[in-house]
Amino acid sequence: MNPIRFDLCKNLRWKSHSRDSGSPAAILESLQRQQVPFSCLRTCQPFGPDDDIVAPDLCCSARSCFVQSRLVEPPIS
Repeated sequence: MNPIRFDLCKNLRWKSHSRDSGSPAAILESLQRQQVPFSCLRTCQPFGPDDDIVAPDLCCSARSCFVQSRLVEPPIS
């Protein structure tokens, strides 16, 4: 079985984060729904320390504040 690989910042939070954190597939499914508000653990706001909006597709390795989560495998470069 191939691991699920995607950028996931360890500071990204959403309502079901603690429930989803056991399974990369559950995390990806929850993030793709985008039916809950997202926040940054570092700022506790809907924007990160770089003042950009927090969202699964925006909190990626291109941002200076990004830290890869250990819950999923990082994408292959």
